[in-house]
Amino acid sequence: MYGGSWVLFSYEDAAALLRDPRLTNNRASLPLLALPEHERGQFDDFVAFLRTWTAFYEGDHHLLRRKRMDEVFRVLTPARITAVVQEVVHRLIDGWGRRHAVDVVQEFARPLPAMVFTRLMGAPESDYEQLDHWADDIAYLFGASDLTVDDVRRGWDSAQLLMAYLRDLAADMARAPHDSLLGGLMAQDNPGFSFTEAEACAQVVLLMFAGLEPSRHLIGSAVLGLHQFPEQRALLAEQPRLWPAAVEEFQRFDPPVQYIGRMAAESFTYRGHRIEKGQLVLPHVGSANRDPKQFADPDVLDVRRRARHLALGEGVHRCVGASLVRVQTSVAVRTLLERCPGLRVCDQVPPQWHSYVGFHGLSSLVAWL
Repeated sequence: MYGGSWVLFSYEDAAALLRDPRLTNNRASLPLLALPEHERGQFDDFVAFLRTWTAFYEGDHHLLRRKRMDEVFRVLTPARITAVVQEVVHRLIDGWGRRHAVDVVQEFARPLPAMVFTRLMGAPESDYEQLDHWADDIAYLFGASDLTVDDVRRGWDSAQLLMAYLRDLAADMARAPHDSLLGGLMAQDNPGFSFTEAEACAQVVLLMFAGLEPSRHLIGSAVLGLHQFPEQRALLAEQPRLWPAAVEEFQRFDPPVQYIGRMAAESFTYRGHRIEKGQLVLPHVGSANRDPKQFADPDVLDVRRRARHLALGEGVHRCVGASLVRVQTSVAVRTLLERCPGLRVCDQVPPQWHSYVGFHGLSSLVAWL
C-alpha cells in the first residue's frame, strides 16, 4: 500500500509500534505516496497545510498543542455532548414518522455525527451537509491507498473551501466570543500555548476528518453487531450499567479505523527485519483487536469484556476526540434501541460496506422498525 509499507497484524506488534519512539506520526505527505513523483510537487501547499495539524507534530511541539486541545475538549463535558446528541437523535427518529423500515446508516449513523459536530464547533447546524462533504473528501485521502491525482486535488480543494468557511466563522466569533470548539481553540486568555486563528481553524479540519468518519462507522457497526449477537442486546436492556463497556467492545470488535499510519523517523531492525528511514509502518489495529493471543473468543461480541483494545491508538498520539466518540456512540445507539425497541436488521437486504482500506464501515444497513 502507498507504494510499499510494513503491515503488522498482531496485538503485541501493534501495541509496541504505536509507542515506538523510532516511528513518527508526521505523515502529512501520506496522501501523495501513491502518486507518481512528478505529480507530487503541485501539492506542496496542501502538505504544508496538513503539517499544521497537531497530530502531525512530535516532541514538545506536539505536547504543547495537544495540551491546548485537551483543555478545549474538557469544556465539552459529557453532559453537554450528551444533551446535543440526544436532541439530534430524537429529531432524526421523529422524522421517520410511521415508517416501517429505515436505512440506519444513511438516515441515522451518517448524518448524526456531522450534525452534532457542526453544532459543537459553533456553526449553524443547517450547514452540516456541506461541511460533511468537504470533510469526506479529506478523509478519503487517509482511508484509501490507491489515490489518483484527481482524488488529491479534490481533497485539497475541499480543504481550502472548508478553511475559508471556518475563517468567516472565526471572524464572527472574534466579534462575539462563542462558547464552542472553534471559539475555545481561538481563545488567547490561557497562560500556555495559544493557536493563531488560522491554526485554530486547521485543528477543526483535523477534528472533522478524524471524528466524523469513525463515529458514523462505529454507530452503524454497533447496531449490526447487536443484531448478530441478540443476547448482548438483551443483556444491555437488562443491565444498562454495561453500556460504557459495550462501547469499548464495539470498538474492539469492529474498529472503524483499521490501521494507524506511522513513518520511520530512523532506520532500525524490528524482529529481524530492516525498516528504513522514511518507510511507512501500518500497525493493523483491526487485526490486533481480534488477536486470539490477546482476547478470548475474539470473534464474539461480549459487552462484559474488559480487555484493552487499540482502536483509538496508543501513547502520546492517542485519539484526541476519544471522549466525543465514546459519548456519542453510547447515547446514539442506546437511545435508538430505547426509542425503537422493535428495530431489527432486515436479513433480506444484505448490509453494504465501504471499499476503503483504512476505514471499515457500512454504507447501508436496512432495518425494520
